[in-house]
Formats: sequence, C-alpha cells, structure tokens
Amino acid sequence: MEQYARLLLEWNRTVNLTGARTMDAVKAHIADAHRLLEVTWNGVTNVIDIGSGGGLPAVPLALRLPAVQFSLLEANARKCAFLMHVAATLGMRNIQVLIGRAEDLAREPELREHFDRAISRAVAQPPILLELALPFVRTGGDLLAEVSELDPASLAGVARLLGGGPPRLRRGPTDKDFTLEVEKVAPTPPAYPRRVGVPNRRPLA
Repeated sequence: MEQYARLLLEWNRTVNLTGARTMDAVKAHIADAHRLLEVTWNGVTNVIDIGSGGGLPAVPLALRLPAVQFSLLEANARKCAFLMHVAATLGMRNIQVLIGRAEDLAREPELREHFDRAISRAVAQPPILLELALPFVRTGGDLLAEVSELDPASLAGVARLLGGGPPRLRRGPTDKDFTLEVEKVAPTPPAYPRRVGVPNRRPLA
C-alpha cells in the first residue's frame, strides 16, 4: 500500500491522476477506498471500477482482496499507462486495465452484465454514474460508489429504469463520507447506456 501511495504521488506530478498532492492526502483517499470493505464481499469474485483514474478505489481494494479480480475501466491513455505500471510493479495479477469509454464497453457481450460488483469514486454525478455502471453488473450484483451527501430517493426512478433496486446511502465516519449502494435486480434494457456523451449532456434525472 505504501508503494502504491508513492507511485500515485510521483506520477501525479506529471499526469493528473487525482487532486491529492501530498502523501497525507493520498493516504486519506486510500482510507476512503477501504471504507468499501465494510460492505460484505462474500460471493464477489469480479469487480469493475468505472473511471478508475489513478486506481481509486480499485487498487487499495485489490491489494486487500487478492482473490477478487478487478477490471479498471479508464478512457485516458496516460492514466491507463499508470494503472498498468502499478499492476506490473506491484505484481498484482488480480488487475486488468480496460481502455475505453463505458458507453462503448458496456455493449461488449463479454463485459455486459458480467460483473458481481461495480465500484466508483467521483467519476460523474450519480444519475450519470448509474447509467454508466449498472449495465456492467449482473442481476444479483450491486454498485458501490463514493459520493457526496444526497437523497437516495431522488435516484429511485433512474435506478429502476436501469434494472436497479432502491438506492441506499451509507454514512461514513464524517459528514462528507457517503457510499451509494444500488442492487441490480433486473437486466438493463438494451437502450442503455446511451451513446458516448449523451448521459453527460442529458442525465436521466
């Protein structure tokens, strides 16, 4: 974990991986990622990290859960290079990097509704994230996302449209730490996600 933190801080000087510019800030992000371990991981064997960026929250979780396979989805080539460097340097065989946009990759048969769990950290506003993430999750799986405080009921219609159950909000140790949880209860309709750029321009809520 210390080596990952050093790599993240080093690369962050030239590649905009995260807003963290000090070791203390990086360690705070890692601690945020570890909060997802408070949710049960029984039966979870393959996870996709949507918009992985500098590998948060996926890399800290993959280090703690070596039996779980993590797929880190990222569209930025330089960030993908960092993620592949981390996996190689740390010998993390439970990480693969997926290069591309979620709107496109969610339509690949080998990826659509393939994962037990999707995770994400601040990659998009919650209605957009639900559209990008839930198509990757199998029925019976779930989405866990680090978010700011919100009313989960405001996302109920979007979640239902995408095959999700009622969203729940788990409060963290401070009034700024929240985890959005959405169970996948039905297949996502083929129309979603919409083509690249549309979820951002016209969110479903």
